Amino acid sequence: MLKNIILYIVVFTVVGATSYFLQDLVLVDPPTYFGPLLIKAYTFHFLFSLTLVVIFLITSKNNSFFEQLGFMYMGVLVFKITIFAALFYPYLLGELIMPQIYRGALLIPVIIFLFLEVFFISKIMRKKRL
Repeated sequence: MLKNIILYIVVFTVVGATSYFLQDLVLVDPPTYFGPLLIKAYTFHFLFSLTLVVIFLITSKNNSFFEQLGFMYMGVLVFKITIFAALFYPYLLGELIMPQIYRGALLIPVIIFLFLEVFFISKIMRKKRL
């Protein structure tokens, strides 16, 4: 189990850092406040997604929780998106004037880490079923 947790940490770190630096290179002349905001978005999704996958790995060992893990994931996903929207509301939908391209760019970490979450959680659940 420790080997899997270390693998998750490495994969999340490499994919998150690579996508951040690629996104930072692609965005041309962003506003001064956007760089730290993008770092906060990546950090939020990195920590939340990594914690979620590790918790699912640990709880998958308990047979009484295993059958409900899919439903729990859907609830946690809604919770995660709600927290993200609440934290970044002024930038995504609020009164702060920011070009649409940068608002959309804030959603790229959501997609990247959502893919990683689904990939690893489905792998955990598939391994347990076999």
